[in-house]
Amino acid sequence: MLNTLFNKLFGQSAASKPAAPAAGPLLTRNDPNAKFHSRFGGLWVDRLDAEQVLAEKLKTDPDVAEQEALIRAFMQNGFVILPGAVSHEQIDRYRAELQAQIDSGNSPIKVSVPVVGPQDKDVIPLHEADILTPLSKILDTYQYIDSAIPMIFNDKVTRFLRAVFEDDIWAFQGLHFERGSTQAVHQDTAYVVSENPLHVCASWMALEDVQPGSGELMYYVGSHRNPDWVYSEKYKHYNHERDAHEQHMGHLEYLHKVSQERGLPLEHFLPKKGDVLIWSADLAHGGSQIVDPSLTRRSLVTHFSPASSEPYYMRFKNPQERQKREVVPGGFTSTLYYPNR
Repeated sequence: MLNTLFNKLFGQSAASKPAAPAAGPLLTRNDPNAKFHSRFGGLWVDRLDAEQVLAEKLKTDPDVAEQEALIRAFMQNGFVILPGAVSHEQIDRYRAELQAQIDSGNSPIKVSVPVVGPQDKDVIPLHEADILTPLSKILDTYQYIDSAIPMIFNDKVTRFLRAVFEDDIWAFQGLHFERGSTQAVHQDTAYVVSENPLHVCASWMALEDVQPGSGELMYYVGSHRNPDWVYSEKYKHYNHERDAHEQHMGHLEYLHKVSQERGLPLEHFLPKKGDVLIWSADLAHGGSQIVDPSLTRRSLVTHFSPASSEPYYMRFKNPQERQKREVVPGGFTSTLYYPNR
């Protein structure tokens, strides 16, 4: 009788054992035995046994299974392209809001501009900047332009980054370009500093159709697996006060030399408006020369890390300003340049 009553209430016999819980997605980010291509570690896709890890994840994580081809391409090439990730309407809204900030003459938004000197750049107010100068970068527009948020946390980018981060997503730096950057081929790990150097990915979003000769993005396919360049025998990042200028220039030359020795192709990215490219922290990339000065190359770059991996600049902020802001479920932002909102 008790068995019958129990069965009516709970749908099983009182004598039967409860079913074992279903296995959840395999998480590897805290694996102390993991070995990586780089001495500085990395994400699970950077492990020496990443193929085996992927095979296990395919059994337990439907989101990884649905993105298997993208993840394999990212592991092999160091980047992945997501066509049509952002709608034209979203981009037009964002550009209109940015133009309103420019026209206001008193926007709080700041711009990094090139200067001559060891640091190569300065940060000035938006109304003082010529944003059409190559290497001018409008900083962290997501802090004041709300329409930037759904663009940078679009569904395709969010799903992919969650899969490779095994975590929520933290956007900690944004760079808006009006013109091609013409920046030398480099690795983000030299300048975009995180407590875990290779726990970083960047998204490059086309805000217009990119034309040949506009200073288009270029990259060496597979260069994220180049052997580490180490500053001052210890560091992944460059510090102009610590490291000799020759070390920095040597790094830039090394990227071409080793990539060409490995037979890696140098490709140019000619996306359509709304396409997004995501690259690995160590992908060697830069801006090609501007052949036609009449052309713009409007784009929005965002640097992301797992929510559990802190950007280095947070330790230099006031304690009250050391919080990340949740702007979408599981999506956070922070900024070096502005007060928290």
